[in-house]
Amino acid sequence: MSLPECFCWSRFGTEAGQPIEEILDRKEQERVANGGMFFWGIGNALGPSMRELLRRTRDPEVLFSPMKSAPRAEDVAPPAVVAWTSAETLNGDFYPLPNCSLVTSGHDPLAPKGTHYALVCFSDNPLVTSPPEKKIALTELRNLLTGRPIAASQTTAVVERQATDRLDTPMYEIAIRARLVHPYFLTLRDPLLLSETALHLDWAAVAREAWQRRKVNHSPRPLRLSFPEA
Repeated sequence: MSLPECFCWSRFGTEAGQPIEEILDRKEQERVANGGMFFWGIGNALGPSMRELLRRTRDPEVLFSPMKSAPRAEDVAPPAVVAWTSAETLNGDFYPLPNCSLVTSGHDPLAPKGTHYALVCFSDNPLVTSPPEKKIALTELRNLLTGRPIAASQTTAVVERQATDRLDTPMYEIAIRARLVHPYFLTLRDPLLLSETALHLDWAAVAREAWQRRKVNHSPRPLRLSFPEA
């Protein structure tokens, strides 16, 4: 299958104290429980770029590539880990996350952040890495809105492919390919602290316990109405 001209590209590795094998295992459990849908947490806001991607294509995709660099110390052993328990769409509407889904991230109690983000993905196929059929040359990719090259710090970006003759460029394997489905991109709020031991337990049980705590400790967020842009 050929690669799309415009897509979301995400590089993955160890995150929030979990190696990628454990992350993919729990995301696969989530995908099966949700009938194909899973939520992939990312650290950067992609709202304007995602809107442009949706303007350009009716069938947006996300391609996942393993990182080439070693994981950062804060990804391997963060001070704490949280699950994000409320979500808003690109239009600012409240979005109810499924009870079998958890999006986690590292958390620093001394410098807490109030938001995280997630891609809304769908795949009919299991989330297992396999020998890649395609590879991406880093110099082929440009940020969709600005046309600038992808920065090393951009682990997730909305990109456009442009042909290049350069050979001295890193090549990234495409390990997983999925569709982006409505509502495509979420802003996450209301982090819930997880215990360190929970990171390596049965994730179905961890999700049930986390959502029960959320229900007891927080009242539902009010629905925010949005109106079409003029």
